[in-house]
Amino acid sequence: MNFRNLLQVISKPLSVKPGVILLLSILFLTGLNGQQEQFSRAQQLALSGQHAEAEEVLRQLASDHPDDLPAALLRAHNLSWGGQYSRAIDAFNAILQQHPGQVDALTGLAYAYSWSGDGGRAIEAFQRAIERAPDNTDARKGLGYAYLAIQDARSAIPVFESLARDHPEAAGFHIALGKARLMAGRTKAAQKSFGQALMADPSNAEARQLLATARAQGAALELDAWGGYSKVEDDSRTGLRLLQALYRINNRYSVFARFDNTLSLDNLDFVNRNASASSLWGGLLAGWNDRLATRMEYGMRFFPERNNQQQARLEQVFYIRNGLSARVGGWAAFSSDFPTEWYSYAGLYIPVTSFLALEPSYYYGQDGFNSVNQQRAVLAAKLLLPQGPEFTLGGFVGKAALGIEGVPDNISGGYLLALVPLNDWLSGQLAVNYEKGNFATAAVVAAGLKLRFKK
Repeated sequence: MNFRNLLQVISKPLSVKPGVILLLSILFLTGLNGQQEQFSRAQQLALSGQHAEAEEVLRQLASDHPDDLPAALLRAHNLSWGGQYSRAIDAFNAILQQHPGQVDALTGLAYAYSWSGDGGRAIEAFQRAIERAPDNTDARKGLGYAYLAIQDARSAIPVFESLARDHPEAAGFHIALGKARLMAGRTKAAQKSFGQALMADPSNAEARQLLATARAQGAALELDAWGGYSKVEDDSRTGLRLLQALYRINNRYSVFARFDNTLSLDNLDFVNRNASASSLWGGLLAGWNDRLATRMEYGMRFFPERNNQQQARLEQVFYIRNGLSARVGGWAAFSSDFPTEWYSYAGLYIPVTSFLALEPSYYYGQDGFNSVNQQRAVLAAKLLLPQGPEFTLGGFVGKAALGIEGVPDNISGGYLLALVPLNDWLSGQLAVNYEKGNFATAAVVAAGLKLRFKK
């Protein structure tokens, strides 16, 4: 790994190795003597992720040369990079006993504490390092991320403001500042930070996704209204499809209520009979931290000639890194006079570029009418334009083992979704869907409006 690549690695948050300044200082401290070959080999092993092999070399080096400070520092860092945080903490403390206030050791100790989940001690160690070296970028960066890890946005903001000012070309500092501002509820300032990150790195998918999130969170109340036209086989129907109101309590929690009439318009039986089967839903969105979010919903579906059906949906989203996320969830519906229906699903959000992402997902479940297992695989491409419009084009294939003569088991289809901001408070929405199902072929064209009322 060359130092240019290393610079790219260490510009990422706390899950990666601390900065190149630490390693450069180790290199300069190392004398040109017989230890150099062992040290260089250990360094290459550590940087390539071969931490166990590096530890063997460094342990021997420490035994032969117990006063070799660069080797001791590299060994402590290698232990920390390899996830052996307790041993790394002991190693850094041993160095500090012999060299009180050694900045590289203090910074490495702070990162080890932070990666081990001990935010309080990490912050204290970072502050001690900064007192001795106020311009140490690694210590300042680590302190800011440690504040973010404990949800202390107020303390993180000035740290990253200073770093972003000193390093305007570093998109990572603008992103971190935006996250802190978003955490503090300063959505307009967060949007500015994410925009600056994109100016520094136009291909940064994480900044693009966070900018869209910040724009959405800038509204305290969102209202959605959809209407549309459905053609199912030879019959068609036009009407109200969906109404939803969402209220953001703060930057972490939102509640919503929804009226859903899509089944009335898209189901062959209800279209033929001109009957209604609408649903009422209520739910909660919880963003527990920058890695985890949950969606919980409960609703009731009202049938014209059957008992009402209770519904529940749960979804868990895991934000991994650099815009990549995974989601898993499920839905179930219960009624006293109808078999239980359910499905489960899993999917990924994969940024390809700053404006393009792929969304593969898989569904598996059982409907109540036929009581047979069904599955569906979906692949969608999402286009995010700089001015705010979003377009999603997707397709799916599936199978239901019906075993009914003359009725195909396979299904397929495609869809297009669009969200186009018209101004700060109003956006237009469009949905087009085509499905070749087991019992009918259906096409839907729907349009909607999204209204955002700012805080």
